[in-house]
Amino acid sequence: MIPPRRITVVGASRLGCKFASRAARAGHAVTLIDEHPQSLARMSYDAPYFYGTALPAALTNENAIAQVVLESNPALAECFEAGVDLRLGAVAWGAFQNGPNARHIGIPKVGLIEGTGNSLVEHDVLALATGMRDFVPAFAGSNLPGVFGVKAGVAFLDLYQCYEGERTLVLGTSARAVDFVRRAVARGIGIVGMVEPGPGFTAGPEAAAEIAALGIPVHRTSTLVSAEGRTAVERASLRPVTGGGDLVLDCDTICIAIGVLPNIELPAAMGCRLRFDAGAGSWLPETDLTGRTSLPDVFWLSDFAAGEAALAPALAAIAEAGPTGRLIPPPETATGQGAYLRFWIQTMRDAGGDAVTLCKCEDISRADFLGLAPPPYLNGGLRHPHSPVTGTGGTAPRIQQDLLKRMTRVGMGHCQGKRCRDEAALLLSLRFGIGMEEIRPGSYRFPVRPVDLAAIAAEDDTHDTREKWSYWLHEPEAMQSRPDGVP
Repeated sequence: MIPPRRITVVGASRLGCKFASRAARAGHAVTLIDEHPQSLARMSYDAPYFYGTALPAALTNENAIAQVVLESNPALAECFEAGVDLRLGAVAWGAFQNGPNARHIGIPKVGLIEGTGNSLVEHDVLALATGMRDFVPAFAGSNLPGVFGVKAGVAFLDLYQCYEGERTLVLGTSARAVDFVRRAVARGIGIVGMVEPGPGFTAGPEAAAEIAALGIPVHRTSTLVSAEGRTAVERASLRPVTGGGDLVLDCDTICIAIGVLPNIELPAAMGCRLRFDAGAGSWLPETDLTGRTSLPDVFWLSDFAAGEAALAPALAAIAEAGPTGRLIPPPETATGQGAYLRFWIQTMRDAGGDAVTLCKCEDISRADFLGLAPPPYLNGGLRHPHSPVTGTGGTAPRIQQDLLKRMTRVGMGHCQGKRCRDEAALLLSLRFGIGMEEIRPGSYRFPVRPVDLAAIAAEDDTHDTREKWSYWLHEPEAMQSRPDGVP
């Protein structure tokens, strides 16, 4: 056994709060970091959720919002009572430890912005419980105020308590879609319908019966074509996937509840080994049954992995400081989501075509992305058709999202790809008929959240930095003298 350790937990998710409180009660010094409550400016970047462009005016009262957020999460109060150091409304923009390309870090630390100030929080153990983010497909009118993801919708309803929709259309019949409907109906919000491209009900027959009892129509074998309105969402057009006329529904909000994906920016940028999980439809950090990643003393706690079952083993592993064990099997809770996301993208592309804007930040269409066309603001004369396939002679294309990002700028905007990178990978998969695991995913870099770089920049270089900047990564080579003795 080793003495109590300093543990930093990033993310006040359900698992993050439970782990933090248990670790504190076990005698460890625990710091819990969470970016909520978010300011209006930070929410406008659609991170970690897809809030869309209709942010309620109530969010301008930051003091009131902070109080509401604290009262709506009893798990935070439990953490406080356990002695956890709570850092709320703080952005964890990076996490650093010694490695092949960084030998000067020393004690591992997390880069943190609270308000306008930056600090580095040192730790012995890092637990990443960053939760999930919204999956956001593109469609005509998706940039209209009133379009948001299901995680953002639940945050508006429960966390910030400022939901302004009155007639909401829900995309998807997943368990999260049904959960959103329950919460919305309990607050008197009208649900004009749910949209499902398949013939069934994804959340199962019991959930389908519950929705039917509420009198909410389910538009099966249909997909969304577009959202329409002059200054905000006013209606939505649906189209049968087998063909036929469009159905127009009056609504003022559209909740995208097709699926959610894990926030993996921090472990990916740190260098944790990743594996593609077809059931989740996402790349995940490799972990053992305790949640330990490939990096020393870095744990990843998620419902996409072992979930709550990993909390006790993780604490035991921290106390014993043992090596990484057997990798976990694919998660059962997300089985089938990958195929469901793929089906949605296929039907929405069939209905909406490739002229739809894929990357909102850079205004790039699906057609331009798949044709490797440069951004339209460069020059029309530079636009030549290309193929994103690299290499020859293989049995399948070798595709790298980073290469496509540099060519087309899809994923290079201020949202850092959170709104388009997943659909972009699915479009490539569909076009070339290959699995998502055959597409090398786009990389993540620090800072993993849009932050003011002035806030994290050093005020001045140290003498060591100024004198040795030219050979940070290697030792200086010995000076060689010429035959005439001149160096």
